[in-house]
Parts: sequence; structure tokens; C-alpha cells
Amino acid sequence: MRKLTSLIIDDERLARAALRRKLSIYPEIEIVGEASGVESGLKAISDLNPDLLFLDIQIADGNGFDLLNKADFTGKVIFVTAYDEYAFRAFEVNALDYLLKPVSDERLNKLISNLVNSENDKFGKSIHKFRYDDRLMIEQKKKIHFIKIDQIICIKADREYTYLFEHGGNEFMVLKSIGYWEKELPDEQFARVHRNAIINFNYIEKSEKTGNTAKIYLKGIPDPVSISRGYYKL
Repeated sequence: MRKLTSLIIDDERLARAALRRKLSIYPEIEIVGEASGVESGLKAISDLNPDLLFLDIQIADGNGFDLLNKADFTGKVIFVTAYDEYAFRAFEVNALDYLLKPVSDERLNKLISNLVNSENDKFGKSIHKFRYDDRLMIEQKKKIHFIKIDQIICIKADREYTYLFEHGGNEFMVLKSIGYWEKELPDEQFARVHRNAIINFNYIEKSEKTGNTAKIYLKGIPDPVSISRGYYKL
């Protein structure tokens, strides 16, 4: 498999050096840069376009969440921090993992192994996608629901869950990530437009451009879905 380019963002030089040493033993990971804060991180992301961010919570001139809100980044985020109280918020922005300092070798090895397996699955196997006329079987409150793929208006992420919004007003909570749906749904009709949202093109009523991004209005959904700057370019 190809190497995964990685950027370390941490305001402590020794912490950056320690993580770089730990990652150096993995030939699948290539550290392409370091940054200490929001502004330097934004510039490094723009210049280097890494696959992975190893990101601390408390960094110079802001925090890791500030950086993600401003960044044009569509890769994977791994938080590396001494603070455990931000874990839920980290998964709200669809972080891949949340590592507590000091990072153990065992914990890091598990993360890299999962990453490598995921990449091998992506590039080494043919991935079966749902067809637009397929049905999903979802269990909700001890009842089984069969949902037609073509009736899904959009999907939104909430921590480790996703919510499926169906034409007709039904809403279903599913213990699957937004990345799972991005991989499995047909590309001709569905697209990820934000770290936390996938939309069905066939339900778009209108869009409004706002600066370098846009808002999408969908049939049956009262609030517009914002396109992040990174996905707007795509």
C-alpha cells in the first residue's frame, strides 16, 4: 500500500518529537510536517495536504476544534491529547481516534494496524456498494424497518451514530459511522458534503453560495445542510 502522509500538530516541541519517534517504526506512515498552532497548522494542511492529522486539543493560538472548523481538510483526524474530557466532542467531528498522552506503544500499534487494514480493504478489494433500488434493514426500538435507498434524503453524523432522514419524515438512528455510508452508498446519487453530512442529489431543491462554500436545501428537511470548504472544492 502507499504511505499515509501525516502531519503532527502540537504546541509542545518535545511531544511532537516523541510522537514522531513512535511513528518512525511504521513504514506505512510518512511524517511530512509539524505545526504548533492553528495558523501554522492551517498553512501546513494547505501546503502539504496530508492524509492524517495527529492533532492536540490545546495548541497555540486556539485549539484543535478551531483548526478543524477553519481547515480545508478531508482526511482522517487522530486526536492526541492529555485531556480526556473532550472525547465526545472529538467524535462529534468524526475523529478517527482519540489517544491519551502518554500514548502507549500498544495503543498506537492498534491504531496503525486498523488504518493499514482499512487502506488495504479500500485499494485491494472490490467494495460492494448498495444499488439505488436496494433496501436497508434497520432495527429500531425492537421493530424491523426496511428503508429504500432512494428514499434517503440525507445522513447526518452524531458522535458514533448516524441519523438517516427518510422521505416522508421518518428518522432512524444507526450505530454506523458517516464513513461507512460514504463507502457503501452509490456515488451517482449520494455525496459527502461535510465531515458530518451526506446528501442525496435527487432531493436538492436549491443551493445558496456563501463565500467559498454553499448551503444546500433539501426537500423535506427544514434546515439547510452546509458544505464545508474542503468538500465544496470536490
